[in-house]
Amino acid sequence: MKSLNPAQQELRAALIEADSITKRSTIDRPSEARLTYLLAKIKSLNSADVSASGEETNRYFRALLTNKEMRAFSPLVEGQPAPGTLSYTAGLEGGFLVPQEFHDEVIQGMAQFDPLLDPDVVTLIQSPTFALRPYTIPGWDMSTFAAVKVNEAALQTASGLIGGGTLPAVSAKMLNAYKYKASIPVSTELEEDAFQPMMKTISDAYQVGFARGIGADLVTGDGATAPQGVLNAAGASVYTTANTGKLVLDDFESVYFSVNRFHRSNSKCAWLLTDSVYQLARKATDTVGNPLLKVIKDEETIMGKPVLVCPSLPEYNASLGTQAAGSFCVFGNLSQLFVRVSQMVIRRQWQLAGYVENAQALYTGMIRADAKLVDPTNGSVPPIVSASLKS
Repeated sequence: MKSLNPAQQELRAALIEADSITKRSTIDRPSEARLTYLLAKIKSLNSADVSASGEETNRYFRALLTNKEMRAFSPLVEGQPAPGTLSYTAGLEGGFLVPQEFHDEVIQGMAQFDPLLDPDVVTLIQSPTFALRPYTIPGWDMSTFAAVKVNEAALQTASGLIGGGTLPAVSAKMLNAYKYKASIPVSTELEEDAFQPMMKTISDAYQVGFARGIGADLVTGDGATAPQGVLNAAGASVYTTANTGKLVLDDFESVYFSVNRFHRSNSKCAWLLTDSVYQLARKATDTVGNPLLKVIKDEETIMGKPVLVCPSLPEYNASLGTQAAGSFCVFGNLSQLFVRVSQMVIRRQWQLAGYVENAQALYTGMIRADAKLVDPTNGSVPPIVSASLKS
């Protein structure tokens, strides 16, 4: 039997593992996350177009991680080094695109750290390159839009619909790009280890670093000098809890019904809480003493909506005055939050002062990102709201 090359072996292993997961009677969230990653990997390995360019990317990336800095021969050009002279190459935007599997693993890990980077929570748009050109997201104000009854021969007019109907207002949001950078010093001893363990170690570090950096702006970003965060998008607090250091049914109901049913019925409608407020939520009960937080198939819900821990929200602190908006929760239709991320690039530098003397290289990863909340009603029917804790 003809032997398989490394790429074919990876594809076969991924197919076998994905098949074993799909045959299980129940699939928990970690298995779902693993299956999503495997499907992305299978698609990447199975695509002829991607495999050709992907092999080239893998070759450069493997050289980047295991050898010295990327260099090239310069041709004979007046004012340039003679033929055969090595010169540094910076790569795209100061680095080289990582293999698709590495990028997918980092994105998946970021989502596990901060839910606002999870495609199952927000509307996540991933670019296949490091370039993020301006991207327009259209929207329509559907808060009063309705069909009208018309006569058989009624025609459309330039001013609207016969019978008193109105056309929905059109709006649009522009997604741009903000660059995020994370650097990791790596010793010569670590570089001498096998390629895959080193790649996994670097991947784990980038998952936390980028999730913490980008995730913070996805919560508090102003939308002008950073991505628009959920707190900026949700605006002023719509509710303050009734008690200090305690959550009750009325707190959740008041916030729940401050969001229109149209948005509450969306599959991505959810609660965002800090870890400390999540702890209070676990103690909250209804009028007969039953816990408000329900666990169904490894998913925690309150009033039927998922509960997600978002580490960048304002933390609960009883010693402060009335807490800031979002210190209790952010709630609503998170599908209206559009998050856009680029492909990741990495640059390895081994001759930097302070590093070369200590036998270390500096690995710098870069991702570009932006986010906007699309609310065509301009706040009259907000898709998400924020609430505060009582002091």
